[in-house]
Amino acid sequence: MPALLDLVSLGKVLRDAELARLSSAVRMAHRLCAFTAARIGNVIDAEWSEFNLDDAKPVWTIPRAKMKVNSRDIDHRIPLGPEIAEELRQWKQIIGGRGYVFPSPTGNKHIGREGIEKVYRVTLGLDGKHTPHGWRSAFSTLARDHGFERDVVELALDHAHDNEVARAYDRGERFVQRTDLYEWWGHQLINAERGAKIIPIASKKSAGV
Repeated sequence: MPALLDLVSLGKVLRDAELARLSSAVRMAHRLCAFTAARIGNVIDAEWSEFNLDDAKPVWTIPRAKMKVNSRDIDHRIPLGPEIAEELRQWKQIIGGRGYVFPSPTGNKHIGREGIEKVYRVTLGLDGKHTPHGWRSAFSTLARDHGFERDVVELALDHAHDNEVARAYDRGERFVQRTDLYEWWGHQLINAERGAKIIPIASKKSAGV
């Protein structure tokens, strides 16, 4: 799927979405996609019971039954950076903390993915350039370029692993590194959205670290 892979362009997407005429639910769902790199299906189907926003390290725990990869026996935990965690707290105060995070105004259970995808395709003019799923590619590419280990990134995205070592980490390991990864990602996006000067990042390997 098409994806923008540089922070300057991603920052513009975030700014343009803030200026666009979007429903509050669609705007917040779009931001959850961006800041967590979660699959759009998991975003629109999110329930408040999955979020622990009160801990010092907030976490979104998606039940395994909702995940694309169903060969594991643990739920998928996404550490929430401080930026998106605070936005979710504010959103929770607005709509209440029961049921779906993004309830549908039309009486359906929750908003549909088609509405968010249309925002990218039509409202933001990103047809063939970037999609909600594109945040996953951007997250993976930029994290690896920055030097985060492949297994940490793959676990963060809940990808199926092609080696025994990576599969072993599914038992809850690497969560501290994944927390660091999401805090870094949120910081990068906020700076990009604010139009801060973006300095190209070199991988730790290329820098000799």
